[in-house]
Amino acid sequence: MANVSGDSTSTDTTKSSKIDEQQLSQPSFPNTRWMNITTDFSRNPGIFDDVFKKIKDLMPPAFEGAKLSVTKMLSSHFQVSHSMTLSNSSTSGYKFGANYLGTRLYSQSEVFPVILGDMDPNGNANAQIVHQWNDKFRTRLLAQVQSYKMAGYQLSMDYRTQFTTTTLTLANVDLMSNSGIAVLQHLTRVTKNLDIGAEFLYQASPMIPGKHIGITSFVTRYRGLDWFTGVKLSPAGVFNLGYFHQKINSPLQLGVEFEASLAAKETSATFSYQYDLIKANTTFRGMLDTNGLVTAVIEKRLTPLPFTFMLSSSLNHAKAAYRFGIGLLIG
Repeated sequence: MANVSGDSTSTDTTKSSKIDEQQLSQPSFPNTRWMNITTDFSRNPGIFDDVFKKIKDLMPPAFEGAKLSVTKMLSSHFQVSHSMTLSNSSTSGYKFGANYLGTRLYSQSEVFPVILGDMDPNGNANAQIVHQWNDKFRTRLLAQVQSYKMAGYQLSMDYRTQFTTTTLTLANVDLMSNSGIAVLQHLTRVTKNLDIGAEFLYQASPMIPGKHIGITSFVTRYRGLDWFTGVKLSPAGVFNLGYFHQKINSPLQLGVEFEASLAAKETSATFSYQYDLIKANTTFRGMLDTNGLVTAVIEKRLTPLPFTFMLSSSLNHAKAAYRFGIGLLIG
């Protein structure tokens, strides 16, 4: 039948738009496939431990001495790294690392499974496995070896819905000695700007008076247009307050965190910032706390070469101690 409405032009446009959508939806990681997602997670609040994550990420990764790190991509899914640190600290020496990224793609920045590991000649090793079983269920397994002996492990399981995230974590559980740690966390999106959550930590050990203890904590986070503030409170007398600020398209990020413990009668406050000079390929990070510690790190990307030059300095006014570091990252 002839098209009497004369909409052949719109049909061509529809076909063109579908082709454009398919091109835009191509995975950013090679040799991966999109997984089916049936739930809209745009209003999911994330996990409980990430409430203060943006503030923590602003703190500069200070180091001491000289550091050289070389990363080599062996394939689109596998890479290895070699790191050498020369300093007076216990972390000095050589370390080998390997990372694997799987083929299950859930977003433009999330691909699973993820396997991370590193080890040194002294028998110390760390390993982490993260896997997304479906669009709602994710697991994380961490293990640590010290001097060729198992030092500890941790298993976390996240269950996400459209407005909530529930996490169960088990650490160093030993049924023979009746010891271990279990943590149950829940975070929910109440309104567009408000998140609230709760955490229950249970620890059993023969070394604890009464052989077990339970601690409850509550958290809330309120988001503004270009800022958010979070509060964590425990009936045991531990109080955390955090604030993060970054204007839209601004290279400057600011973070403030206040911690208080009524039982130990201790308080501390930390101010941190990050400033990105995009045209100069340079990032500044700095931190100042009420204990007299001042830390700064500068990262300069030497484009077009795959090099990153780093300078680190730390000054502890209370102990009159100074540390300086210089590093080069290749790859």
